[in-house]
Amino acid sequence: MILDFVGAIFYIGIVYIVGQWTVNWLYKNGDVKSADWLVFAVGFSELTLLSTFLYFTCHMSVQIIRIVWLLLGIVSAYFLIRRKLFTRSRIAVLGCVTGLWLVMLLPGLIGGDQYYVYRGNCTDQQTYVEETVAMSMHPINWYESRTEEQIGAISDVLWRGYRWSVNDRPSAGLMIAVLRWNTKGEIYWVVYLFRMFVQAMILPSLFYLFQVTAKGRGERQWGWPVVGIAAAMLYCVGFWGQIQYDIDAVSQMSSIAVLVALTAVFFQYAQELADGKEGGGRQYMLLVLLASAGLAIYLESALMHGALYLLTGLLLFLREKKKPEWKQSVRMVGVPVLALVVVIVANYRITGFLRGQIYSSVDDGRQAWADYFNRWWLGRYGIDDGRITGPVSRLANCILSVSGMYNMTVNYDRYYGAVALALTGLAALLACLVLFCLARPVFEKTERPAWILWITVLTGLAIVIGMCINRKYWSAGKLLYYVSPYWYAFLCMPVLQIENWRKLTAKLAVFLAVVMLFSNAKMVLGRAYDIRINWACSGYRGNYPSDMIPGLKHWAKFTFDTEEIKEADGVIIRDLEMVSDHQFYLQYLKVKLTCAGIPFIPENDVNYYGDKVWVSEKRSLEGNILVLEAMADENGRYEIRLAADQ
Repeated sequence: MILDFVGAIFYIGIVYIVGQWTVNWLYKNGDVKSADWLVFAVGFSELTLLSTFLYFTCHMSVQIIRIVWLLLGIVSAYFLIRRKLFTRSRIAVLGCVTGLWLVMLLPGLIGGDQYYVYRGNCTDQQTYVEETVAMSMHPINWYESRTEEQIGAISDVLWRGYRWSVNDRPSAGLMIAVLRWNTKGEIYWVVYLFRMFVQAMILPSLFYLFQVTAKGRGERQWGWPVVGIAAAMLYCVGFWGQIQYDIDAVSQMSSIAVLVALTAVFFQYAQELADGKEGGGRQYMLLVLLASAGLAIYLESALMHGALYLLTGLLLFLREKKKPEWKQSVRMVGVPVLALVVVIVANYRITGFLRGQIYSSVDDGRQAWADYFNRWWLGRYGIDDGRITGPVSRLANCILSVSGMYNMTVNYDRYYGAVALALTGLAALLACLVLFCLARPVFEKTERPAWILWITVLTGLAIVIGMCINRKYWSAGKLLYYVSPYWYAFLCMPVLQIENWRKLTAKLAVFLAVVMLFSNAKMVLGRAYDIRINWACSGYRGNYPSDMIPGLKHWAKFTFDTEEIKEADGVIIRDLEMVSDHQFYLQYLKVKLTCAGIPFIPENDVNYYGDKVWVSEKRSLEGNILVLEAMADENGRYEIRLAADQ
């Protein structure tokens, strides 16, 4: 674990240094101090596209890609040091991200595998782990030159991982593979290190968005940077950060920092076009770079952002009563076109996934998933169903929850009668305040940067509501996650840009922002409390989607260490059917054994969809063969041990 941690430190440092050099070049004649907050998003975007190109187009192994990273880091550091470009403000950005990352690692350090192996979406988590293992162990041409039987004879984990890498969006998994420089290390720990990094990386991008949209009065406010950084941090560790982590949305989380930075740069670029300016060529290159990385990492969210930009840009020109020139239109259309070209050059295989997602993302079959993934819309404790306050609590809980105040809803198991009625009234008033703040820019003067953010939020929420009207609830839930950074930033804005305190409307908006920030801080404390009292580390109970298979984490211990059997030449895994949802427990073992290079044959080999894995029967084991089985402890909790009859 220590070696993996040291590797992650170098990884973060290279992303930062490469991004710093690029941002300094892009903003050579501009506001470099402000643009320093873009370094992580820019560096991550560059290295993602480069790594994807080298692995999928140039057929390089991850080991060689890691050397390319190191050389880029050394060259970038040389130029930065030579030109004395390391300043306090730039080091502060690195300190913010690294410090937050270290804090966010604490739950995993406390809970271990039990915390981070699976969260609320076991199948997606396993998909990312398998493709990470496959890409980290062999280059793509190694798989393309072999049959399923040949690859599966080593491990079916490698075969499925390879298939995911060519049929899915593999860039996030590849970036984890680059981080896995200790090939014998614990893969789930490496995945956790990466996930916490991309989550912490949202902080500087969101703070940069705050700077862009609060331009003017907000920036002159005393203590503004501290408040802005604290608010950005609460997105990462509060409700939105926690729930997107808990549904194991690895690509989704990996894309947020990049797409939020892209949105902030787009806001600046669109305003320059509205003012009749051409827009800088280097700024245009930055738009293409971030858009390309967004597409490579998470196609669905990037496409949604493209729609938001189109509608927001059109409404901005209508507001300014201007008509874009044909050159401006061509340049804006050129961003997604060039971005798509870059992605195809980096990995042409992703076009098949793009076609599949366009057709399947809104199909009726997937919408049933909303019963699990969107259940949090009803609030932490559910609604007052069957009583007179039921319809009111349903609407109020929904408005509060989708506004990031999921845990501010009423506990109807604890309160009833007149108390429940009064608390429902308070929740309804708070929900009305959310709607009031959303409509406030209609009747109050709003400066243009904040107005653009408001239009983006309105457009995004309108699409979400339209999806719900058409009964595409799961798709609506996914889109809500995509617009959540802007919805969160909009609600935070009154605190970041305090105006005339004498106006009642301003006081109400600030009050709502404070409540929302308090709610997110409370989620952080709630996570700490849950880890302390819940040995299984399964997450919040109730409507929160972090306990997909309750029996799996509560009755199975994820504590197996391959160091215990490192001398083995092979392993036989006895049938694990006595364990709840045993296919995931088996998959956990198979991944660990594959990473350790230990051949295995399960007695009842199934994948995590429950399908029979026939290729395992064609493996043969020789030498020192050990047998593993699941044994129950005194509390009835199963753990993997060496068989007692050996």
